[in-house]
Amino acid sequence: YALFTRAVLVALPRVLPQPPSILHAHDWQTALVSVYLKTEFVSHAYYDAIRTVLSVHNAGYQGHFPASVMAEIGLPHALYNARQLEWYDRVNLLKGGLTFSDLVITVSPTHAHELRTEKGGFGLDGVFVALRDRLVGIVNGIDQEVWDPARDTFIPRRYSSDNLVGKKRCRIALQRATGLSRWQAPIFALTARLVSQKGLDLILGDPGYFAFDAQYVFLGHGEARYEEALTELAERAPSRIAVKLDFTDEFEHLLLAGADLCLMPSQYEPCGLTQMRAQRYGTIPVARRVGGLADTIEDGVTGFLFDDYTPTDFMRAAMRAVDQFRDTEAWDEMMREAMARDFGWEKSAARYLTMYRRVLGQPAVR
Repeated sequence: YALFTRAVLVALPRVLPQPPSILHAHDWQTALVSVYLKTEFVSHAYYDAIRTVLSVHNAGYQGHFPASVMAEIGLPHALYNARQLEWYDRVNLLKGGLTFSDLVITVSPTHAHELRTEKGGFGLDGVFVALRDRLVGIVNGIDQEVWDPARDTFIPRRYSSDNLVGKKRCRIALQRATGLSRWQAPIFALTARLVSQKGLDLILGDPGYFAFDAQYVFLGHGEARYEEALTELAERAPSRIAVKLDFTDEFEHLLLAGADLCLMPSQYEPCGLTQMRAQRYGTIPVARRVGGLADTIEDGVTGFLFDDYTPTDFMRAAMRAVDQFRDTEAWDEMMREAMARDFGWEKSAARYLTMYRRVLGQPAVR
């Protein structure tokens, strides 16, 4: 990654006679572009006016290496200090990128706040706080042409908020595809990497959750302990619980079209895309009030949110959802409200342009 970022900077004058206004890097893998630009390349006139923006998609991944790597990546050892690249006796590439970038963007306003806290900053909360107004949160968007049940070619029957009949046909198709029985109880769906971040410990932490009059479909793969636990549950109750470890786009479309509820009880979720896609399909999210989930789900209107990362609080939200599902008229209203939400990229793109203009109008970080 160091070689790649350095090569980008070296190649720029050869491919772009006029320097770019901004270099936009992403996560720790390319964070060094800001460090190199403000150190090794700072004396070259070509690079003098270039500003750097760093997007942080998941601050849990930071690029930790032993101190000896400083020489290997061509940086002076003087940068290995508590203000710049040193972090608990290790080199931290994300920290370096944060320190040297002119602007840092994370993927939701709520997550920008969380990163400034001891609980949500992944050990870098002091660095995020020090950024002050150089840290902003802009929620991601989705492709609303791809994720549109009115034109989706992957689902057996298209539908819209004006005519929800097709969703019932998708529900039957999902039950058939997964071996679930034809039952009118709510279908809970989870499509995600099966890792602790996604809240699997909450789902598996209270046996009462699977005692609901409901069906469950899990799509994704990940840690063996979760795959095995879910597979065992499905083998014990194949008419109610299904697990599909081989992810495909086609099946995810069917899952979000055919399910009633989408599970996202995440420990943390910088933005999340599934909750937006689910709402477009009238599949109501049950999610923890963190990161982009808090910014894109309206509790009691387009979904059900909970606060504490405990099986008890998760169960309360799930029970609220099941109770609402039993009220057909209220449920249809909630589906239509969720489907009407705009999760396109237009507003986010406008916000990015505003931030680019702002960073170009400010002095560069040195």
